[in-house]
Amino acid sequence: MKTKLLFLSTILFSFSISAQIDFEPHITDDDTGGTNGANSVFAADLDGDGDMDMISASGNDDKIAWYENTDGLGNFGPQQIISETALGATSVFAADIDRDGDVDILAASSLDDTIGWFQNNGQGTFGPRQIISTIADGANSVYTTDADGDGDMDVFSVSAFDDKIAWYENINGQGSFGPQQIISTDFDYPLDVVAGDIDGDGDMDILSGGRYNNSRVAWFKNTNGQGNFVFQQELTTDISFSRGAILADIDGDGDLDIAAVSRIYPQDRVIWFENTNGQGNFSNTPNTIALLTNNASPETLYAKDFDNDGDLDIAVGTYYNGLSWFKNNGSGSFGAQQIIDSDVDDIQAIFPADVDADGDQDLLMAAGTSDRIAWHKNTNGQGNFGPANILADINGANGVINVISVDLDGDGDKDILSALENDNRIAWQENLDGQGTFSELLTIATIDNPLSVFVGDIDGDNDMDIFAASGSGKVVWYKNLDGNANFGAEQIINTEVYPSVIYAVDIDNDGDLDVFSTSDSAKIYWQENIDGLGTFGPQNIIMEGSLYTGALSTADIDNDGDKDLITAYWETTDTVAWLENIDGQGNFGPIQAISTTVVAPDSVYAADFDNDGDMDVIATSYGTDEIIWYENTDGQGTFGSEHIITSTADGAFNVFSKDLDNDGDTDLVCAAWRGHEVIYYLNDGSGNFNYQQTIATNFKSASCVMADDFNNDGKMDILASAFAADEIIWFENKGPLGIEENSESLFSLYPNPTNGLLNIKSITPVSEITIYNNLGQFLFTSEEKDQVNISSLSKGIYFVKIKDENGQTETKKVIKK
Repeated sequence: MKTKLLFLSTILFSFSISAQIDFEPHITDDDTGGTNGANSVFAADLDGDGDMDMISASGNDDKIAWYENTDGLGNFGPQQIISETALGATSVFAADIDRDGDVDILAASSLDDTIGWFQNNGQGTFGPRQIISTIADGANSVYTTDADGDGDMDVFSVSAFDDKIAWYENINGQGSFGPQQIISTDFDYPLDVVAGDIDGDGDMDILSGGRYNNSRVAWFKNTNGQGNFVFQQELTTDISFSRGAILADIDGDGDLDIAAVSRIYPQDRVIWFENTNGQGNFSNTPNTIALLTNNASPETLYAKDFDNDGDLDIAVGTYYNGLSWFKNNGSGSFGAQQIIDSDVDDIQAIFPADVDADGDQDLLMAAGTSDRIAWHKNTNGQGNFGPANILADINGANGVINVISVDLDGDGDKDILSALENDNRIAWQENLDGQGTFSELLTIATIDNPLSVFVGDIDGDNDMDIFAASGSGKVVWYKNLDGNANFGAEQIINTEVYPSVIYAVDIDNDGDLDVFSTSDSAKIYWQENIDGLGTFGPQNIIMEGSLYTGALSTADIDNDGDKDLITAYWETTDTVAWLENIDGQGNFGPIQAISTTVVAPDSVYAADFDNDGDMDVIATSYGTDEIIWYENTDGQGTFGSEHIITSTADGAFNVFSKDLDNDGDTDLVCAAWRGHEVIYYLNDGSGNFNYQQTIATNFKSASCVMADDFNNDGKMDILASAFAADEIIWFENKGPLGIEENSESLFSLYPNPTNGLLNIKSITPVSEITIYNNLGQFLFTSEEKDQVNISSLSKGIYFVKIKDENGQTETKKVIKK
């Protein structure tokens, strides 16, 4: 039995009906304009100007997009997004679905099991997705041709999780499709489908194959020319883990042969099977196109005449060894491998097209883990391909593990600093207007596997410099050269085995910032800033042993005027502990355990949670989904029993504390890694925290949170990052949400849930009604003042904001059935 894994990459921001603060999301960086998990690529003239534009599907950002060929020579404009709600977008195809003379787009998306199409207005403006089917379980590939001989474009699909090959009739020729018609459910994890007249009888047959158990490629005969498909022949010899199969006249005899890629350890193969009589009788003994070395893992292939000699050559995309092609001698014998691009991984799709209108075939490419949409120019018409022309890559926040709010450019507002682990860089975003409008990511430094960053004035020149810990084995800092966020070269503090956390504070009370770090060599240490200019002394080891340290923080735990150390580590017993700075000079006493009941503690923080004048400690327990605070009972570092704030923060990972509601006490915000959430809890001033308030859901692998005022309105906003979603977002603190469960209701709204029409009652006249989706995005303003019609909206959760003539407002959560 196969298990279907659902990773919903669309971010759905949920404003809890019990929330006490209204937080509005502002995306500061994602993959908009880029691509994350590129799966498919296609070329067609979308804007009717006579040249080839490019279309792409990418699964990790749920995106269908196109790129205009602006001059007909392969200079492409910026990415134009068609949809960002095709969950797990896997495949695109272009054809005139509605017979209006322009090219529409067909798409498959695996995480919402959907086959759909987007109507083109003839100029590259696309309408919303029109659903063909939502029962293609793990929809993986889509293809269109006239299956039933009535002159319009029908649709074929394969779906990997239900092992299904199916087709859908275009019943009116205008894009209204009939029910799913099943061709086969007998293929284990089918990934591709193509059509062609395999048996020479004038109608469209289909070819598909299964990737896993009983790997095979087979074709299905269109028995009556009207879409009645029956199994005809399967090919199994030398086929294993086959990702792709195509129909092409490989030997130049006028019929369609079959070519396929196959992984058979230890030799990866590209092979073809001859259509021996032109009627679909295939030899089960394959002909070898290529034996690929170095565990290339071929993924996809395409046949086209790349060298203009009149026969079909073969291009192959692999997982590990890039893109290449093989020259055909005209009868199905192929020459040596010719490398096009060896610097790209996981090529999911290739497609030939004359991109630059010079009469030869260029190559388009979609690479999954390389997150790249690109094309290679056929420079001489003979298969000499130039370097990749990249249309889109993952130039956003790729693997953001750490974010910090700080004024890097000295203009008085808060910018954002981030460590991008998968991108191997440290970057910042400028707060352009002091209101929370942020620039694109600006690279500060390239560094292998950055795991942690910290900021402070290292060299005493009154601007913010940067510390960083690299998982490749070094702790470094970067000087802010002019106070305007122009940074100097890397300056090494030490070379350590896998430093994981970095922190800076004046630990020896000499007026400059010293640096703390942890390492996988099982120690915590600090280094003195010996001259106040960023020259660091040797390691002063605080702790070492068989431990993995996940967190560091400092605070004056014992009220003696210096900074003590708080840490969490995993050893035989997972521990939250503090160590006293005995003399204020950085000489630390023994470990004083605060708790040994946590499981995989990843974050610690100190604040006065009960307003008694001393520093308490809060920690996350990733393994038990708990957020816990510990009371400093005597102000001297004697900690009482644990106060469990929650045990439902799924994978509690990072925690930060600030006064979110301006009531004078310290509240809490948390990133829940496994639960993909950003959540917060309000404090009553005595350390009693209310129930969980959710700011963001489906925020994949939420990795870091903090709070600061990004728009200078005096309220604490929340900054968060998501490692797997490659997102940096800040949530504007709009103040009390004002929904009826939290205050005396000014307005009533019914029925709720509703099929469409909502009635509104108010004591005072209503002046304005606005409707928002659950992303917090404005949808429309109601013309009526006593009712709202949302019948045109799809099923889901919406928010209706009502304002009366006195300026009083309430926001109501409604459910559209």
